[in-house]
Amino acid sequence: MPVDERVKEMEKAHISVVRTERGQESEGYTNQRHPHASRDSDEELSQIRVSIHENEIESGGEDSVPQYMTLSNPPKNKWRLIACIGWAMALGFSDGTPGALLPHIEDYYHLNYTLVSLIWVSSAAGYIFLASIAFKIQPLLGTQYALPLGCSMSVIMHSIICSGTKYPAIVIAFFFGGVGGAISMAQCNVYFSRFDKGTIYLSYLHGAYGIGATISPFICTSMVAVGIPWYRFYLILVGLAVFNTINIFFSFRGANEDLKPWEADTQDENEAEKQRIPKDIGANTSASKSSSNQEMLMALKNPVTWLISFFCLFYQGAEVSLAGWIVSFFLDYRHGNPKLVGYAASGFWGGLTVGRLFFTKPMHAYFGARRAVILASVLSFVLVGIVWAVPNVIAESIIVSIAGVLIGPNYPLLVVYSAHDGLIPRKIQVVSITVMSAFGVSGGALFPFMVGLVSQRAGTFVVLPAFLVLYFLMFICWICLPKVEQMKDGSKSKKSILSRFW
Repeated sequence: MPVDERVKEMEKAHISVVRTERGQESEGYTNQRHPHASRDSDEELSQIRVSIHENEIESGGEDSVPQYMTLSNPPKNKWRLIACIGWAMALGFSDGTPGALLPHIEDYYHLNYTLVSLIWVSSAAGYIFLASIAFKIQPLLGTQYALPLGCSMSVIMHSIICSGTKYPAIVIAFFFGGVGGAISMAQCNVYFSRFDKGTIYLSYLHGAYGIGATISPFICTSMVAVGIPWYRFYLILVGLAVFNTINIFFSFRGANEDLKPWEADTQDENEAEKQRIPKDIGANTSASKSSSNQEMLMALKNPVTWLISFFCLFYQGAEVSLAGWIVSFFLDYRHGNPKLVGYAASGFWGGLTVGRLFFTKPMHAYFGARRAVILASVLSFVLVGIVWAVPNVIAESIIVSIAGVLIGPNYPLLVVYSAHDGLIPRKIQVVSITVMSAFGVSGGALFPFMVGLVSQRAGTFVVLPAFLVLYFLMFICWICLPKVEQMKDGSKSKKSILSRFW
């Protein structure tokens, strides 16, 4: 029963009792009113109102909303979660393809490395463009329409590429893919982070991406080996993109309404509950536009937005640089077998997938997101340093795969930590995570391109020191983030220097 109705019923019962007591205490004086009894009655009634209201909130009554979503609340969540995981696998399937097809693209269009790398630069430009208008998309479309829009951009991208048209059109196609990936990834990250088991589900999401990126090079390489033109492989991706667009459109129908309770800040909800005034009263179109502009400004003025964005920039730059150039390093400096050394890249992506699927949750449970990333980053740094020092291609391939296991959980742990209460206000989380995603993809395009340019002069060994430098910068960004997990636990910060970081 709502609080107001219960208060009214208690008021009636209390007044009846007071009248009975007055009748017993004032026989012969029925026309007189006892002043002390009236004052005591008002105080008791006020206490009843406060008590009922507090009990209603603490007991999770009908008007209260759980802090996190579950698979059954809202009802379509299980379908939506599966649809998003399927989309993430298709995205990884798409992102893992260009590296394997790069030599064939170069031969088909007669390009050098600098020109062929424009596909990654174009994709990064799409992410950056989307980040600049993210504050407009969320208020206008919401999750219900933003996710299908992102999937439809992938349909456009793959439809252009599968035609085998001229190279400038291919570059433009990757721009559409970048825009679509930025929209969908930001929406999925925020959506998954609001589940009660957000860490597990985020590991599934990004683990599915890793699975797609692991298996696609095998498939496209096999197709090209039997004489199928490289661009025909993208017909498979067109089919996946169309299916994902339809699946996500229907699974997220009505999402703007049933996800609304989890989009507001807890502080705003409590204030509205105290005042008992709906927050949307008096809202109009101009206020909505002003609000969206304010959200973008709030996100850009928030130092945490920049810290997680640069973390993602350096993280994905290091990840993609290592995955893209480690094979060339093994060929040039470890004299590996050209027919076998290519599996080192698949081993790295496979390790990345295993880390995200099976190690994200245990690491978060035992150490917390902050400490887990610190531990994994230090170990990854050591392992890549060993690869640089030990001149044995077999041992190094195994170590690179193990490093992938430790590198993998960092991204889903970053998303979980970013959605932690007290770090980024919920109303700007979509904007902040979109900016973060744009920085990440930019790093994944910029730094591999720079490694390639330097490698033409100095040699491909630069991939290893480049990884170490980028990972060190990423680590600095991470330890600068506020320790919100310890704040929530109520633990007092110690005065030692180590405790400030750990």
